[in-house]
Amino acid sequence: MKPGVMDNASFMDLWKTYTHCQAGSDIEGLKSDVVALAGAANDAQTQESFVLPLPKKLEQYVSQPTTRIAVDVKAMAAACSIRTGQLALESGHLDLAKNLFKTVVAQSQSEDYTYYSSQAKVLLAELETRFVQVSQHRP
Repeated sequence: MKPGVMDNASFMDLWKTYTHCQAGSDIEGLKSDVVALAGAANDAQTQESFVLPLPKKLEQYVSQPTTRIAVDVKAMAAACSIRTGQLALESGHLDLAKNLFKTVVAQSQSEDYTYYSSQAKVLLAELETRFVQVSQHRP
């Protein structure tokens, strides 16, 4: 496979995982989707940062490969984590929701991902409000 090119089968698998995450309602299945997309995002980031050392004489003939993926796998992973966290929050799985939202905030620090980070922060604040309300109602 050429550098920078992802084969169509693995891309379609990622896309199916993402669409399942956006449409699914089974928390366990969605957790698997989050893990798969996060792993693919980490793999893509690792491949992008790999630099093959070349002799100085050859560097002038080599250019950086262009990215050929039309989607941002890291954004897909963040969106899936937020969706899964929302469902976990709605179904009372507060610890899972909190972990997912905190992970999105931690992994979405760059300007490219402020949308996801902001969304996760809002949901974390909502989670804290629910937690306080639940704590106040317990004897």
